[in-house]
Amino acid sequence: MEPKPSRQEALRYIRAKVDELLGVIGTLPLRPEELDDQSLISLDPIGIVADSFRLLNSHLNTTIEQLKIAQNEIRSIFDTVGAAIVVLDLQDRIEDCNRRACAWLFNDLPRAAVIGKTAQELCPCAEALHEIRSRADGVPHSTTMEGRDVSVIATRIHDDAGHAARTVMLFSDITEQKKTERDLRLYAEVFGQIADGILITDADNRIVEINDAVTRITGYTRAELIGRNPGMLGSGLHEAPFYKSLWRSVEQHGYWQGEISDRRKDGQVIPLLQSISAAHDPAGRLTHHIAVMRDISSIKEAQTRLDFLAHHDLLTELPNRLLFNDRLCHAIERTARERNQLALLFIDLDRFKNVNDSLGHQIGDLLLVEAAQRLRQLVRRADTVSRLGGDEFVVLMETSATHLAAVRLAEKIVAAFQQPFQIGDLELHIGCSIGITLFPDDGEDATTLMKNADVAMYRAKEAGRAGYVRYSQEHSAAMRLKLELDNALRTAVGKQSFELHFQPIIDIGKRRVAASEALIRWPTGPAQARSPDLFIPAAEETRLILPLGRWIIGEALRHQRRWRDQGLPLDYVSVNISMVQIAQPDFAEQIIALLAETGTAGPELQIELTENVLIADTEGCAQVLSRLREHGIRVAIDDFGTGYSSLSYLKRLPIDNLKIDRSFVRDIPGDQNDCAIAAAVVGLARTLGLEAIAEGIETVEQQDYLASIGCDKMQGYLYAHPMPAPEFESFVIGHIQSRGRP
Repeated sequence: MEPKPSRQEALRYIRAKVDELLGVIGTLPLRPEELDDQSLISLDPIGIVADSFRLLNSHLNTTIEQLKIAQNEIRSIFDTVGAAIVVLDLQDRIEDCNRRACAWLFNDLPRAAVIGKTAQELCPCAEALHEIRSRADGVPHSTTMEGRDVSVIATRIHDDAGHAARTVMLFSDITEQKKTERDLRLYAEVFGQIADGILITDADNRIVEINDAVTRITGYTRAELIGRNPGMLGSGLHEAPFYKSLWRSVEQHGYWQGEISDRRKDGQVIPLLQSISAAHDPAGRLTHHIAVMRDISSIKEAQTRLDFLAHHDLLTELPNRLLFNDRLCHAIERTARERNQLALLFIDLDRFKNVNDSLGHQIGDLLLVEAAQRLRQLVRRADTVSRLGGDEFVVLMETSATHLAAVRLAEKIVAAFQQPFQIGDLELHIGCSIGITLFPDDGEDATTLMKNADVAMYRAKEAGRAGYVRYSQEHSAAMRLKLELDNALRTAVGKQSFELHFQPIIDIGKRRVAASEALIRWPTGPAQARSPDLFIPAAEETRLILPLGRWIIGEALRHQRRWRDQGLPLDYVSVNISMVQIAQPDFAEQIIALLAETGTAGPELQIELTENVLIADTEGCAQVLSRLREHGIRVAIDDFGTGYSSLSYLKRLPIDNLKIDRSFVRDIPGDQNDCAIAAAVVGLARTLGLEAIAEGIETVEQQDYLASIGCDKMQGYLYAHPMPAPEFESFVIGHIQSRGRP
């Protein structure tokens, strides 16, 4: 039997158990220092333990409840966060995930169907995410999933021992963020590269941002502008009311746009097209001003140039008709108020058309430029020189514009234009004709002054050119007649109101009618202008000679063809050609076409040209005549001996006949000089292998003398006047039948 423990041993035992209990539950109704031996004996250990466990259980229940609340809060946050969150164990099995992950990554599967599955089973992008998952560095990585931009963060979770226990992956859809970033980069690129300058100020009007274009436009660097007031760019050209109106518009409407002049760093004033907008925060408070500026210097220069071209002649850069008329009208108003005079000098270049037609428009243009320059040098600074068009110029004299002053200026201009113009290697001689009018004597308005100056200029041309004429009332009457003639001529050409008369050309040796010369008549023309000597020059001046000339040649060839078909032995029909006609580039081709159209052979046509036509452009005529010679067309020089030229051109041109002018025939045989000239022409023709034809034969004595010196053919009133085609046919038939002496 074991011995019974002593009292002290029992107390030691109880104290040890109480200490163990305190180590477990950490509390007793009494503090340890209060536990003396008597207290320990009186304690109920079992009760103490029971009470302690009840207290412990209460603590545990409270803690568990708090943990559940915290867990629910965390789960709620976990499920409502915008990113997809997936928790993986070390075998890549899904331990947990939130709603966003189920919906986005796992095709709306419930969480229960996802837990325990591997990522590869459920997410087609798992392989692409393997590197991010294995790295798990807690750093965002960008990738793409099903066409969307995604940011992925993978983080390791470790246990208490520091070993990796699981991986948490957070997926964020950053598609919109990426788009915003791309847009911002684009906007930044546009902001930097746009040609327009963009300047942004804060609410205190301090510059806070600019693009590169602002530095280019203003010449200031970014550092020199940031923080400064844009007023530093002011040009000083705008008054205070301009800026007051500008800022009023910005304040009231939030916007202003217009042209403004600023000053660059180098001091140059530049025109800008600028808009200024006000920017506000959501509360409506002003935050910034945004100015967009465009340098319109080049546009202004172009506008200035266009305005210049609208009011100036492009070739000579002289004021054009529009600007001149404006200046003339203002000058008339001013002169009328001051009871003063002004003068107009209407200038037309002489023989310019010959230069233009023979040497080409390029040479003609250069000549006009030189003429304009010469005029500028002759007039006063206060005078206006204008080119009206073509070869017409006008000078407006506003100050001290007396008749004498206008005449003196006209004399200077005429003298200057008689000097040759050097155009490249060419030395050109033209001259000019000038008409003068004075306000108010010769017209009280611009239209009348210009019209009368034009009339006076034409009077100067009719007086022999290279001169000037002051307008008078008689000139207007003559000009009215000229205009009436031009209009009547134009109508007649359109209606073909002309007739051809034919004068026989007699072969003296063979005593026969060898050919005819076609001469135009205008039976219905104005009584004072029915003579060809009057209306042909008018037709040449108006260039109506071109359609009229084609009609003459065509009609002459048709008659020649008909006479040939009738068996009349006429070698050819002769037609006069003017300088205007032969200067046409397609003149030869027109003639050839008319031959084909009428069924007439080339040798049945002869064209007559005066010496003046030939010497004006010998080279050009040589080309045309050579082309006609290819088709057998004959060429005669009309009025031979009346021109002022060297005979060397006879060797260079394909000529068939020389026609002795009637002025050398009229006094034969009584005038020895005329006899000598006629004999010389006939001798020259023989030497060159040409025929000589004498015009204006009116007496038998003239005929006999010319026959005695070897003249081949003759024509004149001795044989017949020019006659209509039917009468000419009868004349030829009668001549054939008679075979008598002409």
